[in-house]
Amino acid sequence: MTRILLAALLAGALSACGTTSGGLGYAPPAQLNRASAGAQPVAVARFSDGRDEKTNWLGVIRGGFGNHLKTLESDRPPVELVQTAFADGLRARGVRADAGGLQLAGTVRKLYCDQVIRREANVIVDLAVRGADGRETFSRSYAVDLIEGSVLAADTGIFASTENLRLLLERALREVVDKALDDPELRAALRI
Repeated sequence: MTRILLAALLAGALSACGTTSGGLGYAPPAQLNRASAGAQPVAVARFSDGRDEKTNWLGVIRGGFGNHLKTLESDRPPVELVQTAFADGLRARGVRADAGGLQLAGTVRKLYCDQVIRREANVIVDLAVRGADGRETFSRSYAVDLIEGSVLAADTGIFASTENLRLLLERALREVVDKALDDPELRAALRI
Protein backbone atom coordinates (compact mmCIF):
# COMPACT_ATOMS: atom_id res chain seq x y z
CA MET A 1 0.00 0.00 0.00
CA THR A 2 2.83 2.39 0.87
CA ARG A 3 4.49 1.70 -2.49
CA ILE A 4 1.30 2.47 -4.39
CA LEU A 5 0.83 5.74 -2.51
CA LEU A 6 4.47 6.70 -3.09
CA ALA A 7 4.21 5.85 -6.80
CA ALA A 8 1.03 7.93 -7.12
CA LEU A 9 2.65 10.93 -5.41
CA LEU A 10 5.75 10.64 -7.61
CA ALA A 11 3.64 10.40 -10.78
CA GLY A 12 1.64 13.47 -9.72
CA ALA A 13 4.79 15.46 -9.00
CA LEU A 14 6.39 14.52 -12.32
CA SER A 15 3.25 15.37 -14.28
CA ALA A 16 3.34 18.88 -12.79
CA CYS A 17 6.81 19.48 -14.27
CA GLY A 18 7.28 20.66 -17.80
CA THR A 19 7.65 23.50 -20.23
CA THR A 20 4.88 25.82 -21.38
CA SER A 21 5.24 27.97 -24.47
CA GLY A 22 3.43 31.28 -24.94
CA GLY A 23 3.67 34.79 -26.28
CA LEU A 24 3.58 38.30 -24.88
CA GLY A 25 1.26 40.86 -26.38
CA TYR A 26 0.71 44.58 -26.01
CA ALA A 27 -2.64 46.21 -25.30
CA PRO A 28 -2.70 50.01 -24.98
CA PRO A 29 -4.07 51.61 -21.81
CA ALA A 30 -7.51 53.21 -21.83
CA GLN A 31 -5.98 56.67 -21.37
CA LEU A 32 -3.43 57.04 -24.16
CA ASN A 33 -0.97 59.87 -24.75
CA ARG A 34 -1.51 60.24 -28.53
CA ALA A 35 1.07 61.65 -30.91
CA SER A 36 0.80 65.26 -32.03
CA ALA A 37 -0.76 66.12 -35.38
CA GLY A 38 2.61 66.74 -37.05
CA ALA A 39 4.32 63.66 -35.62
CA GLN A 40 7.24 62.25 -37.58
CA PRO A 41 7.02 58.67 -38.86
CA VAL A 42 9.15 56.28 -36.81
CA ALA A 43 10.49 52.87 -37.77
CA VAL A 44 11.11 50.32 -35.06
CA ALA A 45 14.54 48.90 -35.88
CA ARG A 46 15.67 45.40 -35.03
CA PHE A 47 16.16 44.93 -31.27
CA SER A 48 19.12 42.97 -29.92
CA ASP A 49 19.14 40.36 -27.15
CA GLY A 50 21.40 41.36 -24.25
CA ARG A 51 19.98 38.79 -21.82
CA ASP A 52 22.02 36.01 -20.26
CA GLU A 53 19.32 33.44 -20.97
CA LYS A 54 18.69 30.66 -23.46
CA THR A 55 17.08 31.91 -26.66
CA ASN A 56 13.34 31.55 -25.88
CA TRP A 57 13.52 31.20 -22.09
CA LEU A 58 11.26 33.59 -20.12
CA GLY A 59 11.07 32.19 -16.61
CA VAL A 60 10.46 29.42 -14.17
CA ILE A 61 8.31 28.24 -11.29
CA ARG A 62 10.55 26.80 -8.60
CA GLY A 63 10.02 24.38 -5.77
CA GLY A 64 10.94 25.02 -2.16
CA PHE A 65 14.57 24.06 -2.76
CA GLY A 66 14.96 26.28 -5.85
CA ASN A 67 14.46 23.34 -8.20
CA HIS A 68 12.78 24.00 -11.55
CA LEU A 69 9.23 22.67 -11.62
CA LYS A 70 7.69 24.47 -14.60
CA THR A 71 9.45 26.45 -17.30
CA LEU A 72 7.95 29.26 -19.37
CA GLU A 73 9.31 29.86 -22.86
CA SER A 74 8.20 32.15 -25.66
CA ASP A 75 6.79 30.92 -28.94
CA ARG A 76 9.08 33.38 -30.79
CA PRO A 77 12.45 34.94 -29.88
CA PRO A 78 11.77 37.26 -26.92
CA VAL A 79 13.44 40.24 -28.63
CA GLU A 80 10.86 39.96 -31.43
CA LEU A 81 8.08 40.09 -28.83
CA VAL A 82 9.56 43.25 -27.30
CA GLN A 83 10.17 44.85 -30.70
CA THR A 84 6.58 44.09 -31.74
CA ALA A 85 5.26 45.52 -28.45
CA PHE A 86 7.05 48.84 -29.13
CA ALA A 87 5.77 48.91 -32.74
CA ASP A 88 2.23 48.24 -31.46
CA GLY A 89 2.65 50.95 -28.80
CA LEU A 90 3.70 53.54 -31.39
CA ARG A 91 0.86 52.52 -33.74
CA ALA A 92 -1.67 52.78 -30.88
CA ARG A 93 -0.46 56.34 -30.27
CA GLY A 94 -1.04 57.24 -33.92
CA VAL A 95 2.60 57.17 -35.08
CA ARG A 96 3.11 56.02 -38.67
CA ALA A 97 5.94 53.63 -39.51
CA ASP A 98 8.48 54.68 -42.15
CA ALA A 99 11.88 53.06 -42.68
CA GLY A 100 13.38 56.24 -44.21
CA GLY A 101 13.13 58.48 -41.15
CA LEU A 102 13.75 58.21 -37.44
CA GLN A 103 14.42 54.80 -35.95
CA LEU A 104 13.74 53.43 -32.48
CA ALA A 105 16.21 50.65 -31.66
CA GLY A 106 16.67 48.71 -28.47
CA THR A 107 18.50 46.10 -26.47
CA VAL A 108 16.56 43.78 -24.20
CA ARG A 109 18.65 43.54 -21.02
CA LYS A 110 16.13 41.58 -18.96
CA LEU A 111 12.83 39.86 -19.73
CA TYR A 112 12.35 37.43 -16.88
CA CYS A 113 9.73 36.01 -14.55
CA ASP A 114 10.06 33.75 -11.54
CA GLN A 115 7.92 32.22 -8.83
CA VAL A 116 8.97 30.46 -5.68
CA ILE A 117 6.18 31.76 -3.48
CA ARG A 118 5.34 35.20 -4.89
CA ARG A 119 5.40 35.88 -8.63
CA GLU A 120 8.00 38.35 -9.92
CA ALA A 121 8.57 39.84 -13.37
CA ASN A 122 11.46 42.06 -14.46
CA VAL A 123 11.89 43.91 -17.75
CA ILE A 124 14.79 46.21 -18.67
CA VAL A 125 15.10 47.67 -22.17
CA ASP A 126 17.73 50.12 -23.41
CA LEU A 127 16.29 52.33 -26.15
CA ALA A 128 18.07 54.52 -28.70
CA VAL A 129 16.72 56.98 -31.26
CA ARG A 130 18.66 57.25 -34.50
CA GLY A 131 18.25 59.74 -37.29
CA ALA A 132 18.02 58.82 -40.98
CA ASP A 133 21.83 59.10 -41.10
CA GLY A 134 22.17 56.42 -38.38
CA ARG A 135 23.50 58.86 -35.78
CA GLU A 136 22.19 58.28 -32.24
CA THR A 137 20.37 61.31 -30.84
CA PHE A 138 18.90 59.87 -27.63
CA SER A 139 19.35 56.84 -25.38
CA ARG A 140 17.84 55.76 -22.09
CA SER A 141 17.12 52.59 -20.11
CA TYR A 142 13.59 51.75 -18.95
CA ALA A 143 12.82 49.18 -16.27
CA VAL A 144 9.81 47.71 -14.48
CA ASP A 145 9.82 45.20 -11.62
CA LEU A 146 6.51 43.68 -10.50
CA ILE A 147 5.80 41.42 -7.55
CA GLU A 148 2.43 39.91 -6.73
CA GLY A 149 1.08 37.30 -4.40
CA SER A 150 1.42 36.56 -0.74
CA VAL A 151 3.86 34.54 1.32
CA LEU A 152 0.77 32.63 2.46
CA ALA A 153 -0.30 31.78 -1.11
CA ALA A 154 -1.64 28.32 -1.87
CA ASP A 155 -0.83 28.50 -5.60
CA THR A 156 2.90 27.76 -5.32
CA GLY A 157 5.14 24.89 -6.40
CA ILE A 158 3.33 22.28 -8.48
CA PHE A 159 0.05 24.17 -7.96
CA ALA A 160 1.40 27.41 -9.50
CA SER A 161 0.11 28.53 -12.88
CA THR A 162 2.51 29.30 -15.72
CA GLU A 163 -0.32 31.33 -17.29
CA ASN A 164 -0.48 33.64 -14.24
CA LEU A 165 3.29 34.03 -14.41
CA ARG A 166 3.14 34.78 -18.17
CA LEU A 167 0.41 37.39 -17.60
CA LEU A 168 2.55 39.15 -14.98
CA LEU A 169 5.51 39.30 -17.40
CA GLU A 170 3.21 40.58 -20.15
CA ARG A 171 1.98 43.33 -17.79
CA ALA A 172 5.60 44.28 -16.95
CA LEU A 173 6.44 44.51 -20.67
CA ARG A 174 3.34 46.64 -21.31
CA GLU A 175 4.33 48.97 -18.45
CA VAL A 176 7.87 49.36 -19.87
CA VAL A 177 6.47 50.19 -23.32
CA ASP A 178 4.04 52.75 -21.87
CA LYS A 179 6.67 54.23 -19.54
CA ALA A 180 9.06 54.71 -22.46
CA LEU A 181 6.57 55.96 -25.06
CA ASP A 182 5.07 58.42 -22.56
CA ASP A 183 8.49 59.77 -21.50
CA PRO A 184 8.53 63.44 -22.65
CA GLU A 185 12.24 63.30 -23.52
CA LEU A 186 11.88 60.19 -25.69
CA ARG A 187 8.79 61.68 -27.35
CA ALA A 188 10.74 64.86 -28.10
CA ALA A 189 13.60 62.82 -29.60
CA LEU A 190 11.10 60.90 -31.75
CA ARG A 191 9.27 64.14 -32.60
CA ILE A 192 5.91 62.67 -31.70
